[in-house]
Amino acid sequence: MIKMIPLPEPNTASALWSAAGIALLLIVCGYVGFLVKSKTTTFENYLVGERNIGPIITGAAVAAGYLSGWAALGMMGVTYTVGWSGMWFAGIWTIFGIVPCVLFVARKFSYFSKRFNAQTVADVLGIRFNSKTVQITAGIVMIVLMFIYSIGQLKAAAACWYAITGFSPFICLLLSIIVVIVYMVIGGYTGTQWAMGIQGFLIGAACLALGIWALYLVGGMDGLSKLLTAQDTNLMALIRPDLPQVGNTQLFSSMVGITSTFFLFFTMATGFPHVTARFLGMRELNKKDYVKLMLTVFLIAGIPIFLNAVSGLSARAVWGDRLLHIAPWKADLAAPFLAMSGGLPLTSLYITGLFSAALSSLAAMILGIAGSVTRDVIQIIKPNASPRALLLLTRILIVVVIFIPFYWTLVAPPPLLAAWMAQAAIGMGGIFIWVIAGSLYWKRATATGAIICMIYGIIAVLIGSVLVSKNTLGMGTLMYIVLIGCGICYIVGSLLTSPPPREKVTEFFTLSKR
Repeated sequence: MIKMIPLPEPNTASALWSAAGIALLLIVCGYVGFLVKSKTTTFENYLVGERNIGPIITGAAVAAGYLSGWAALGMMGVTYTVGWSGMWFAGIWTIFGIVPCVLFVARKFSYFSKRFNAQTVADVLGIRFNSKTVQITAGIVMIVLMFIYSIGQLKAAAACWYAITGFSPFICLLLSIIVVIVYMVIGGYTGTQWAMGIQGFLIGAACLALGIWALYLVGGMDGLSKLLTAQDTNLMALIRPDLPQVGNTQLFSSMVGITSTFFLFFTMATGFPHVTARFLGMRELNKKDYVKLMLTVFLIAGIPIFLNAVSGLSARAVWGDRLLHIAPWKADLAAPFLAMSGGLPLTSLYITGLFSAALSSLAAMILGIAGSVTRDVIQIIKPNASPRALLLLTRILIVVVIFIPFYWTLVAPPPLLAAWMAQAAIGMGGIFIWVIAGSLYWKRATATGAIICMIYGIIAVLIGSVLVSKNTLGMGTLMYIVLIGCGICYIVGSLLTSPPPREKVTEFFTLSKR
């Protein structure tokens, strides 16, 4: 058996290399923000750009928004904690979510939003159902769930700062939010989209390099199996009945939990407003462009991300359970420490990639939240509001809004990043797989069905998350409660109410077939 290696410690060289990588990334993203500043002078352009972004940048931005700190950090924390049984939740089903989103949503969503000048995801839904109530409800539900999800992104970014510098949580979190504000406030949607595209390629490269190093460190899959078996045979099990079958651990301890992870990943990309919003500024694609979009998404969100789960297992193999005793970061330090054990170039690449993953999703969500407040709530209530005032308010809200998850993460950080983010993902996926995908394919869907679905879903996930945290309900069970319950509300609510105006539905479905 290979002897366990010492835990890496923060050092000046690692900090300088990583800081250099992050500084280069921020210079590029900041430059992009200034480059497109002249194109974000109106409220509409700030929210959706000029709708001319190509398939490669769009695909990379979609992958970056979908993977986030969950994939580049949280997945490793899961398999580090529970072993192979965490693979179902941390890697196997990842690609099953992003591919359906691109296949069935991208072109229709992009074309329809451009045709009707929709500027947010909730705006698209309001136009589809010819209902301002749908738009406001969707905006509020998205704001709540994206707030919860953004907390995980901040912890991921701050964890990488801690790993290389040893700074206090306050400093780590503060550094993480300052760098996001620059290109978001200046560059708006276009700046954020290009920054996310650049960050997406970094994420894929970093995760691929870390996975290769992780396998080399433990002597391949055979060496990994021997090391894990020597520690605890339960770490090799594909299902862990020894763990509680309630709370977060249900995802690893029962068939209910394990099967729910497939539906979680299948629904969440389409249900993530910050992911589907990446299609709002995309240009109309031909078949060749569409192939480029799919290939870009697969290269970034395919094999490199699957290796993340193996990286977590490798960290457990060489360090045992020691990371679980380092508060507040705990198992989420597995990947940063693993990168630091591979030398300075790998450390810099991974920390920069992780920072990119966390900040790309954080930027998309904060921009989405601020845009929803102004476009989907304020502008609906006060339709005569000045676009110039709305643009200024959106920029101000970005700065204000980002400090809410900052404070939450500082005073009550989630113990296991991926499990926390999964609760928000259950809500977004379970609700909007019906409301977004359903709006594109089911003519009979009504505003009432959509509203009932959203109200039920947000109540179910908020109450259910409390029960999960108290270990009285399993997270897998919560996934089924939200997904099935939302589907019943959406379908039955639509069938029991009057169908939408025929001319509106005909126009929408005629256009969406383009």
